[in-house]
Amino acid sequence: MRKFLVFMLVLALSLAGCSNKCDFKKQQTPALYEASFVESSGTGEMMIKATGIGCSVEEALEEAKKTAVWFVLEGGDKPILKTQAEKTRAYGLEIQMYADPVKYIRWVSDIKSKKKEGGKTKVTYLFKIDVAMIQQELAAAEIITSTEDLGESIGLPTISVFADKGGDFAKTAVSALQEYLQDNSFEVYKAAQGDTVNKIVAKMAALESAETDPMHDMALSFGTDIYAKVNYSGVNGSVGTKASVAVEVFETATGKMLGTTTGYSAERRVTDANALVQEAVNDASAKVISQIRKEWMKMSKKGKPFKLVVLSNSTDGAAVSDAVYAVLKGLSTKPVKPQAGGKSTFSYIVYLKDIPNAYEFFMALKKAYSGPGQLEKVSDAGSFLVIKAAGNGEVELVIE
Repeated sequence: MRKFLVFMLVLALSLAGCSNKCDFKKQQTPALYEASFVESSGTGEMMIKATGIGCSVEEALEEAKKTAVWFVLEGGDKPILKTQAEKTRAYGLEIQMYADPVKYIRWVSDIKSKKKEGGKTKVTYLFKIDVAMIQQELAAAEIITSTEDLGESIGLPTISVFADKGGDFAKTAVSALQEYLQDNSFEVYKAAQGDTVNKIVAKMAALESAETDPMHDMALSFGTDIYAKVNYSGVNGSVGTKASVAVEVFETATGKMLGTTTGYSAERRVTDANALVQEAVNDASAKVISQIRKEWMKMSKKGKPFKLVVLSNSTDGAAVSDAVYAVLKGLSTKPVKPQAGGKSTFSYIVYLKDIPNAYEFFMALKKAYSGPGQLEKVSDAGSFLVIKAAGNGEVELVIE
């Protein structure tokens, strides 16, 4: 009887040991998809909080690394792979990245949390991921289109960046956003002290609307395709200060909003809040780039907007307007939108495909025009063209 009891005790202990044994099968993809964005620590770097699981801390850490790479590729609100088609094409390369995630990790924190779950160990770390390297590899594999390739195929938009509200910190935000855009191969303009709005732009703005946007008018004067407004705000929290930077992006020719986003910094104690501003801009910039790329590729397929101003004289104005409008209808991929007009001055929004700039727009107009006088170019800048119909009386440059 005694021997039987000993046997049963040994058997029970053995079974208990078996029930507590960790059973974790490593797979190619992450075992968990628990991750969140922390901050953008640079134009090509992102800090991610990621969790992994395994039979040991070491095994769970390896899984957390895979999860962090997954988050950059497919997670959050600004993943690199945005469409199902891109995710399908990227599957094989993703598996390679998960097999060697250390290649993309620039820094790993100490353990942020650790607990047991179903006999397994679950751990959380912070990781700095080299987002730029991941993007480069995806572009090299022709899974996504790099900004450089996009620029070569359809050209990249020129961009003006303006401070809206926020004082000196907003100016810091403008500089940071400019740097980010330039690092992504965009041509960027910034208003300098003493810059003035083109006289014709100012007069047309007054004619077209009682309320004018000085940043739109300045961007139109520069001739940039797109302009961005940056607005800074700071909030004092329980730990320290948190920076918030709102960015709005507009089409210059039409004034249409292309995208808006807000970036945030972590909350911390700092002696100079400019560091937090930079961090918040880094957070917002990736979203801004994504919005610009998406809209610009759409424009390349459907037509880019141009703003046209026509100057004539009061005698021929109506006939000039009719003749120009007829040409525009033949050139435009969408309905032509008259903006404003008087007896001698008219403005239009027209969408053109395969015409990259205002100068080539003028050449196409001049070739097809059959109205009074001859068309002459007054100015061409980016997506803004001003022409006059000369030859039959003096052109009236004064806008009604």
